[in-house]
Amino acid sequence: MSLLDVIKTRRSIRSFNDEPISDEDAEKILDAARLAPSGGNRQRWDFIYVKDPRVLRMIKNCSPGLYGDAVAVVVIGMEMVKAPFGGADYGSIVGVLDIGFAAENILLAAHALGLGGCAIASFNESCIKKVIDAPAAWRPILLVSLGYPSDQPKMPPKKQLSEVVHLDRYGRKWERLEGKT
Repeated sequence: MSLLDVIKTRRSIRSFNDEPISDEDAEKILDAARLAPSGGNRQRWDFIYVKDPRVLRMIKNCSPGLYGDAVAVVVIGMEMVKAPFGGADYGSIVGVLDIGFAAENILLAAHALGLGGCAIASFNESCIKKVIDAPAAWRPILLVSLGYPSDQPKMPPKKQLSEVVHLDRYGRKWERLEGKT
């Protein structure tokens, strides 16, 4: 499957069967996360790969957005540090973007390997930190559930390309895209 096919067919999977993920596939998925772009190449993220059913149950109890019974969850987070010259925490914008890039790589790699997953932002931060024994300055930013899909949802409605692309300035529609998507 080409990369564009992987992008076009990937869906947020929330229903999984109980087949475990091989360590080899987990390593490929986590390596894809590691290779994501990061601002200034800082790579400040950490990935906590959780596959122990007891720990997964505790994470699920902390995460109202975690549906289904994933066989693994990747907790993605970073240590929060103050920006120089009194600016915002590094994690406020750039770090969150970096984690988003890594999460998308996880989801695309999982799909390419026949697995599915879903990015989850609905969780209790302090509860997750306790479950994974994270240090005080470290924050979980996103969870990604993983497993073999028990079904393949259809693509939800998406806006047409001509509705979201502007040429050179906001509000100027790219005529080439009108009615062609």
